[in-house]
Amino acid sequence: MSKGLKNSVIIVTGAAQGIGRSVAKTLANSGAAILLADIQASKLADVEAELTHDGHRVATAKVDITDTAQTAEMAAVAIRRFGRIDGLVCCAGIDAQPGLAWEIDEAHWRRMVDVDLSGTWWCVKAVIPAMMKQRSGRIVLISSTSARTGGRKSSPAYSAAKAGLLGLTVSLSLQLEEYGILINAVTPGATGSTGTEMSDAEKRSYLADYPLGFGGPQPVADAVTYLLGSSGDWISGTVLNVSGGRWRGI
Repeated sequence: MSKGLKNSVIIVTGAAQGIGRSVAKTLANSGAAILLADIQASKLADVEAELTHDGHRVATAKVDITDTAQTAEMAAVAIRRFGRIDGLVCCAGIDAQPGLAWEIDEAHWRRMVDVDLSGTWWCVKAVIPAMMKQRSGRIVLISSTSARTGGRKSSPAYSAAKAGLLGLTVSLSLQLEEYGILINAVTPGATGSTGTEMSDAEKRSYLADYPLGFGGPQPVADAVTYLLGSSGDWISGTVLNVSGGRWRGI
């Protein structure tokens, strides 16, 4: 069990599948009460049923993160159900899509930014009042290695939106620390779902950029748990790279 997470209350967006689901399960296994938030109600119910069956404290909120009324209600649900908000993990987002910069249209650009950047911000903004009142809280934003590396075939709108989360992390850390609120980001590499859609030749080419292979969502969930627990007490405004060797730098 991660130190400092027992009986804490954590909201996980994008909890219906992928990284978000893995994060929610890992945090629940660490003793936290979890508000599962996602736009996919049926998949969300499946995760809730699984965690409830295992004896964990969970609640759900169907949320479109681009709607500020819904993100505000998400925070309110956590308060009503559990009495406080100790942590927020923003996993909700839409994936990089193929697209050359000069070919993407306005709707594509706006959708990527509205969900992956602005939607994340609306979630963060919704929980800040409760955390300020408590004078404590942890926030982790899930960005992407694409924020630093881009992609020859993927849309630059995705990279731009995910890079915006890194700037948001640094800027917010400067303003929130005095209230006892720590915010950090994690930049995952490919977790493997993309690889399953490739031919063997394409997968071998892709793996050339991942010397440690596809890690799956669990290493990302473990990194998030580290930042939310007592091990993260002295970490703020930091970007933690979890990419199987895809990104290297200081």
